[in-house]
Amino acid sequence: MEETDNDVPASSGPDAPLERAPESHIGTQLQSARLDQGRELSDIAAQTRVPLRHLTAIEERRHDDLPALPYTLGFVKNYARAVGMDPDAASAQFRSENTAIPREPRVTVLSPIDERRAPPRSAVWLGILLIALVVLIGLAYTSGWFGGENNVPDVADDPLEVSEPVVTVREPELVEAAPDAADDAASPAEAALPTGQIVISVDANVSDGAWMRVSDRESGEKLFERVLAPGESFAVPEGRSGLILRAGNAGVLDIAAGGTSLPKIGAPGDVIGPVDLTSAGLAAAASAAAGE
Repeated sequence: MEETDNDVPASSGPDAPLERAPESHIGTQLQSARLDQGRELSDIAAQTRVPLRHLTAIEERRHDDLPALPYTLGFVKNYARAVGMDPDAASAQFRSENTAIPREPRVTVLSPIDERRAPPRSAVWLGILLIALVVLIGLAYTSGWFGGENNVPDVADDPLEVSEPVVTVREPELVEAAPDAADDAASPAEAALPTGQIVISVDANVSDGAWMRVSDRESGEKLFERVLAPGESFAVPEGRSGLILRAGNAGVLDIAAGGTSLPKIGAPGDVIGPVDLTSAGLAAAASAAAGE
């Protein structure tokens, strides 16, 4: 039997449309942009301060090996900026492609108390009566009810009483302090405080970020409130006074004024605030955290 043209599948003909290859995921796009620039992944990690293992997981689409989504989106944005891609578009594509299963909090269900195991009410009342009886016996004993009259001799008639010694108190000599000595000592410490714009950041090498809120003390206006992911920073607007800071996990915050690093204002896991967003206020918070 001869084969006809109708037996040839439609998709195998010369005019059949070509199937469109699926678009690559954002990890592949970032990797391609990096390779086009001839750069190693370790170079990107050093520039963005994002751990190398997280950048590798982003490129290989191993979403379950990445931290929580807010932190990972920050990593993707930093990676995109480093290779010249749009960070917002890269973050949005990663969010749509994310396959990681959200971590649901564990709920502990407490079983109700078995009434058969609970002590009877009569036993409870008996225990209360015994305790009250012991307290009454103690009060009666200390009041002398079981020993007749209180025969403790008066202190004034005690033959062993020792007369009070005569103590001569010498008045201390008053030395007049030099005026303004405390002010002169405090002036160098105040002058040593750095000045300039205050920048708050989270080290990219830590695993957790920090929640923080910057607001106006008088009006309550919020200038910033969210989780600051590792590798991100927030610059306090210059010229604004009366701003305060509240933060959780304060130990991962790095704070600098005019490019000069300030001491830590808390330990990891600490919740602090309100702290005046000035060099003096941050220095006072650091002293309090150090226990000075």
